[in-house]
Amino acid sequence: MIRISLFLVIFVAAVDSHADADLRQEAEKLLSKMDVNIRVALQQSSNQMLEMQMNQSPSLAPYKDVMTKFFERYMSYESLKPEMVRMYTEAYTLGELKEINAFYSSKVGKKTLELMPRLVARSGQIAAAKVEDNLDELRTMIKAETLRLQKLSQ
Repeated sequence: MIRISLFLVIFVAAVDSHADADLRQEAEKLLSKMDVNIRVALQQSSNQMLEMQMNQSPSLAPYKDVMTKFFERYMSYESLKPEMVRMYTEAYTLGELKEINAFYSSKVGKKTLELMPRLVARSGQIAAAKVEDNLDELRTMIKAETLRLQKLSQ
């Protein structure tokens, strides 16, 4: 009886390990389909962080090259890929990843991968323009809140 139980434990562990490998492989397949988009997004994010740091702390300007190298090291696709694979394997089942990969292999899926960065960038531009168009409203809201807070503190 103990031998059968031990065999079942080893068998289940082996099957589970194979399933995990299949899941990781499917997640890596998905990431490879999105490779260019991910690299562009990470580069843009890294550039934005660096610009934000430079704007907030101009005294960092002499260190821009050092910071760029740092961000390239820790925000690169290669650096983040293992965690991204883990993220996708935790979020999706093997079957779901296969379906997603099948979609991105289709004509519409390929078009989606091609257009998505531009659509996301355009969405950001639309949102920024909408905020800019309504800054007067924000200023009015801030003034009203300032007055309210001042009254509370009296």
